[in-house]
Amino acid sequence: MAKPDAVLWDYAPHTEAKHRILKRYLQAWVPIMASQSRVLNIIDGFAGPGRYEGGDPGSPLIMLDAYLGHRDRQAMGPVKINYDFIEIDARRVVHLEGELAAIAIPGNVSVTVTRGAFDEVMDHWLSSVPKGRQLAPTFAFIDPFGYTGHTLNLSSRILEFPRCEVLVYVPLPFIARFIHDPAVEPALNNLFGDDSWKAASEHRGKAAERVLHDIFLAKLEAAAGLARSFQIAAGDRGWSGSTLFFGTGNLVGLRKFKEAMWAVDPLGGLRFADSTNPHQMVVFDEPDFRELEAALHSRFGTDEFSVEDAENFVDLRTAFVATKHLRTKTLRPAEVAGRLTAFHPHKSLRRGTYPAGTLLRFT
Repeated sequence: MAKPDAVLWDYAPHTEAKHRILKRYLQAWVPIMASQSRVLNIIDGFAGPGRYEGGDPGSPLIMLDAYLGHRDRQAMGPVKINYDFIEIDARRVVHLEGELAAIAIPGNVSVTVTRGAFDEVMDHWLSSVPKGRQLAPTFAFIDPFGYTGHTLNLSSRILEFPRCEVLVYVPLPFIARFIHDPAVEPALNNLFGDDSWKAASEHRGKAAERVLHDIFLAKLEAAAGLARSFQIAAGDRGWSGSTLFFGTGNLVGLRKFKEAMWAVDPLGGLRFADSTNPHQMVVFDEPDFRELEAALHSRFGTDEFSVEDAENFVDLRTAFVATKHLRTKTLRPAEVAGRLTAFHPHKSLRRGTYPAGTLLRFT
């Protein structure tokens, strides 16, 4: 987890996994936000040199391509997109600027490379927003080496603005190794916003990682309104603890990010799971929809509920996505098996169909 000294470094498989998720989500985020605002902000807090040693594109080029290479780019209309790539290493700034110079940037896209520490640059950027003024929809990707370059307070300040979202990578196993070292206390206070992380010092290994996870997730959710976490596993070595935290105040944003996670196929032995709830950890490439049915049954019991109630519960409180997993994967099998009844107060229903206004009940 130590930061490499070279200008370029190897492209790790878990990095490729993060980048595939990042691009797929931005491909959904940009047109949605472009329909609501004429200006968008996209920030890479730890941009790096823009490319890896083997030639693979880094996060700045991937984030740019999410718009420049979008198949519906022309249909998005006159949207202005401001990219800000933040990098502290002067050598990497020069390399990134060279990579960007080779790309044809259209007039509606502004690309800024800022040399500096993410915490300092973002603090200045947020402080410059006039009081009472709203930010344009903003997406910030925060993927530091280690844990010393990011403070949760900054994420919270970003998320105070409507239509702003953060995707944060937190190396929980790396942090758990050092929580008993007094020298790291200032950095962890900075990361978590206070000393609440010290609760993990009573534990070791995976137990300490879980305590750190739950504290960070709870704080992000308090700031954003909605938050979920996702883990990456390498081959048969189990879940690595390498965790992406996503925070948003927008239910549509949460749905789209979950859809992006489900759409990323396993990669080179890597797998993905929603790790928000330790008791309901769902692996994306081998879902068991009986778990979703059980969760719905636990939530609603034998009370009557609408299909809209079910959709909101699935999207807000489970790892699943209502648009993909609710009707055909869960409700229909339950109804066919006689475990669920469905009716509509104003129309007759064909079994296995659940239009708006459908009422449901577990038998």
